[in-house]
Amino acid sequence: MRKLVVSFIAGGCLLLGAATPGSIGFVRSTGDFRVDGSTVRGNSTVFDGNVIETAAARSVVQQDGFQITLAPESRARFYRDRTVLEKGAGLLRDADKHIFEADSLQISAAARDSVVQVDIQSSTRIAVSARSGAAQVRSASGLLLADLRPGTALAFDTQTGASSVVKLTGIVKLHDGKYFLTDATSNVTVQLQGAEIAQYVGKKIEIAGSVIPGATVPTGASEVVQVTNAQIVGAGSAAVAGAGVAVAKIAIIGGVAVGGTVAGLAAAGTFSGASSTSPH
Repeated sequence: MRKLVVSFIAGGCLLLGAATPGSIGFVRSTGDFRVDGSTVRGNSTVFDGNVIETAAARSVVQQDGFQITLAPESRARFYRDRTVLEKGAGLLRDADKHIFEADSLQISAAARDSVVQVDIQSSTRIAVSARSGAAQVRSASGLLLADLRPGTALAFDTQTGASSVVKLTGIVKLHDGKYFLTDATSNVTVQLQGAEIAQYVGKKIEIAGSVIPGATVPTGASEVVQVTNAQIVGAGSAAVAGAGVAVAKIAIIGGVAVGGTVAGLAAAGTFSGASSTSPH
């Protein structure tokens, strides 16, 4: 009987252990931080769904070969496949499949060696910087909003989420009987449809239109846009300089306003606030 009882208890322990979620990584810091509201100093194991909030010092979370650094006074919820930034700034490095979510945006590295910084600057403004390597920014529905080249940054105004207007500026190109335009700010390429598009081939134009739902998207483009208005723009109207920051014309893509390149984001891994102007 004793053997039977011991076996039953041991089996119950095994079942209890199997039901406990496994760790997804660990967090370390030189100062205090909070895990699910409890103050921790030094380091701690990270479990799926943990909320980590930094104080005066930054914290580094190591997960499955990649690393996420939270700036001081930042907060994020960590999962195995994604991290949800709720406050402050975070830096993602060495992760080509992990998703960084901020408000309605989904940010991911385009290559494993990319270093991507996300900064919640206000309740309606989020800045994304490709510090090293390229990065992609998508809407909650998966629409490609921006394809950031290395060394560039964009600010996204999430307050315009209800808009369905698409505004893009770039040079119209003809390929295989189809018209394409790559936006000068977001680096996103779309196919254009409209009765008057042919006359703009080779010219730099600003277009307004809407995404055609369910359209067959050709290789190299992210969406098919029905153009409702187009106008040629001059060489000097694509960007306006100001206060040491290159500011491009506002573009609304799939309901998210994309501002011009943002300077002054913190240096990778240091959050020092070093100022620089992003290249075009």
